[in-house]
Amino acid sequence: MARVAEWTVTETSGRQHRVLVDRVPLLGVRVSVDRRRLERFDQTPETDRYVTSLAGHVLTVNAPRAANDQATLHVDGKPVLGTETTLPAPVAGTSDATGATVSSRDLLRFQLLRRRGSGGSWFYWIGGASILNSVLNAAGTQWGLAVGLGVTYLIDGLAEAFSNTVRTPIYAFVIDIAIAAGFLLIGRAARRGNLGWYAVGIALYLLDGLLFVLVQDILGIAVHAIAIYGLVSGWRAARSLRQVEAPAPALVG
Repeated sequence: MARVAEWTVTETSGRQHRVLVDRVPLLGVRVSVDRRRLERFDQTPETDRYVTSLAGHVLTVNAPRAANDQATLHVDGKPVLGTETTLPAPVAGTSDATGATVSSRDLLRFQLLRRRGSGGSWFYWIGGASILNSVLNAAGTQWGLAVGLGVTYLIDGLAEAFSNTVRTPIYAFVIDIAIAAGFLLIGRAARRGNLGWYAVGIALYLLDGLLFVLVQDILGIAVHAIAIYGLVSGWRAARSLRQVEAPAPALVG
């Protein structure tokens, strides 16, 4: 890992922050603030842009794709000359050197989109783990992933009891796949910002978690609780994003 650029950003209170740009072989550019990695905000054919907020200011790092070009740092749209800068009193977002505006609202929208997508991804984990668990159960394996749905275990157990077999009947396996696929579809809708389906998915997974409570499966309860926390966080981000993207009311008069 090669260090490409480094800046020291000082708040008016004297607190200092380190902004680092590293180039990692095969992985490309890595931008971090106080060891916290930043996700890419957007990109052009020549440059990747990384944006974060710091003490009421918007920091923008432009990292060129070309290895021999120098990365640049902008604070509220103004370029930082040298390797050190002190943050002034907060001002509204302005245009950076490329002419593109990066305001606090833009950054908030970006962060909410990430949180919404991250929360919605839990539905993919749930659906995928449930399918894997059903396949493993049909193969006679006794272990599975706790993040998967407990209702698939219930369906398989009842089907095996009614059919007097030790293997999962095909109709039970089909039902498992259909339920898991439903969660995958809910995840797709959730990541697109559908608050209704997002809430339905959370409610269904919460009910599923009650099965683990009934059998006193501590691991299943803990994993479900973590997943529900992630889902709720994503739903709240989706709701906040809808408010941010809502058009301003027209002035009458």
